[in-house]
Amino acid sequence: MPPNATDQKQELEISDIRQKYPQQWVTVDITQRDKYGLPFVGRVILHSKTKKDIVDQIENTEGDLYVFYSGAIDDDVD
Repeated sequence: MPPNATDQKQELEISDIRQKYPQQWVTVDITQRDKYGLPFVGRVILHSKTKKDIVDQIENTEGDLYVFYSGAIDDDVD
């Protein structure tokens, strides 16, 4: 299944992104970091159920990217 591109205008906190895209791989263009330098706010660029789809798409993408799995660590991850 190909990744889903999203409207990049909306900025969301990482915690909200995790809720909006449950158990998915998500690529975010970071727009704000917290006081420790960790991603805090950003725009979702891509999301998919499989990591391979995301990796294939972000190869030539520029920006301050953060790629993560929004599910629990013990979930079955592709």
